[in-house]
Amino acid sequence: MPYGSGELPRPRLNGLQKKQNQWRRWAQDVLPSLIVPYLAYLRQSKSLRRRPDPPASQQCSKGCSQKNLEIICVLFDHLDTLQLLVCPCYPAPHQLISRGLFACAPLAPSLAVDLRVLELVKTLFVRITPNTTAWCEALEAFLYGRGYPLVQRAHSYRLRSHLPTYSHITICLCTEFDCSRPCPPA
Repeated sequence: MPYGSGELPRPRLNGLQKKQNQWRRWAQDVLPSLIVPYLAYLRQSKSLRRRPDPPASQQCSKGCSQKNLEIICVLFDHLDTLQLLVCPCYPAPHQLISRGLFACAPLAPSLAVDLRVLELVKTLFVRITPNTTAWCEALEAFLYGRGYPLVQRAHSYRLRSHLPTYSHITICLCTEFDCSRPCPPA
């Protein structure tokens, strides 16, 4: 950066600060904006009992800067890869939720999980002690045994942090649509 450019260097963030910033973005920006599309998908899918046809790709009419994302999708019986063209008008989490998938990151996810899988795990964890590490390792072994390895270790970490975020949106629906409130203890 040239001296006197008017821009201050951005401070380096540690891991905890990055997690806090990501959660803040989820809680304040993304989750509240996903409630209506999530409810619409629940209605279209008859409460996740069937998979509706995927929506047609939407083109941005405002001329926003667009980015192509390749997203690995964890489904019940296999992994799939999805290409999305995203922009501020059509962000990835909105496009994914309309396809029955939940994004692993608020801005540029590289991984998404089927809502039905997340509902199964959420229901399971209501009945047993939650152990996201064991669940993720079991899912990885299950998919690997069927020829679908999660090639990046980062994907395994993202799976572990995925369930609390998804659970939060379902809790928001039960607490008067207020996603800014902290999750009740599990």
